[in-house]
Amino acid sequence: MKIALLLVLVVIFAGCEGRHSMVSLTAEQAQETARQLANNQAATLYHCRPFDTGHAAKFEAGKWMWAAQQAFGEGDIQATVELAADGLTNSVKLQLMDNRSLLR
Repeated sequence: MKIALLLVLVVIFAGCEGRHSMVSLTAEQAQETARQLANNQAATLYHCRPFDTGHAAKFEAGKWMWAAQQAFGEGDIQATVELAADGLTNSVKLQLMDNRSLLR
């Protein structure tokens, strides 16, 4: 009986440990990783590295989310980066928003 109880406790504690270790990045690390990925994508597409800051990365639904918007030319570049809990890239999306049609 004691051995069965001990095994149950070991399984419970192992499960708890596994859940906590899934998030291997801090919010600051996730933000910096996302910022670098967004700048790399912007450099490829628009030949610039506009993101020097941004909102803090937030851990939501098991993944890191980061977004930023920066003035660029006659518009803005908006970046949205999604990272897995361990920091692997899920997606990097950039959107160029052109204000010229609004000014006419």
